[in-house]
Order: sequence, then C-alpha cells, then structure tokens
Amino acid sequence: MGRFNKSTEGAFINLVGTDKEISSYSQFINYGKDLNSNETIDRFTAEYESLVNENKDLIERLAKLEVIIMQLRSMENIDNVKLSLVREYIYARSTFYRNDKESKDIRIIVDKSEFHGTDLHKLVGDKEFMSTAKTKLKRAMEMESDDNIREYKKIY
Repeated sequence: MGRFNKSTEGAFINLVGTDKEISSYSQFINYGKDLNSNETIDRFTAEYESLVNENKDLIERLAKLEVIIMQLRSMENIDNVKLSLVREYIYARSTFYRNDKESKDIRIIVDKSEFHGTDLHKLVGDKEFMSTAKTKLKRAMEMESDDNIREYKKIY
C-alpha cells in the first residue's frame, strides 16, 4: 500500500504539514531567507507571507475537511482488502488516510488462524470471512473518522 493512491492524497493536507513536518508554505518562505535577495523579492515575499498568514486558518480547516472526506470515502469503498498472517492471527488491511501514520492504511485482527486455517488465498475467496473482515475494518475506520469529525465540530 506504499504506492501512490488517489484516495489518500489531498490538496491542502500536503500544504499544512504535520507535527513532524513543516508546512509547504513555511518551507517556501524559509528557503528564500538563505538566498540572495533584493527589495522586489522582499516585497513580494512579504506579501506572500502576509496572505498565507491571513488564510492559514482557512487552509488548515480545508485540510481537516480533506482528512474527513478521504476517511469517509475509504469507509464507503472498502475494497482491495489484503490479508496477512502474523503468528496465530489473521490481519486485514485496507486503504485509509491518517495524519499521524506514515502508512496510508488501517489494519485489524480478523480472527485467529486456528479457526480458519492459514491459506490466505482460500480466505480471500471466502465471502463470509471477507464480510467479517470488511465489517471489522469499517468499525475501526468509523472510530477514527468519528474522532476527527468530533474534533472538527469542536473547533469549527
């Protein structure tokens, strides 16, 4: 799931950065401070920085909305579920955006392999097992998106 995936790529989330990443607009402004400059560059840079500061709250709000939208889209379109086996547990994962995670998926334990065996190819074709996996994935996604929606409503 490390490949480019349109369902986990937003426009504004990449601008605002995270706790670990400096925003794109701050990087752009700070990069110019290390270069030769003149009055014209300084004037346009100051205007740019002023506009960013005036609109920062709006941009951050749009980024929060993007996260919620991407999460809800993933929840409504659970497909391409991957199964894996770790020790005696069968895991399922699906595409899902989270700010605080580098991987853009969500993983859950479906069940113990002692109840279903270890043949993942067989399990992928088992409609009842995959239905259980998708239900558990959706429940985990709902918990994450509900937290983001609650936080959004509290702020805005």
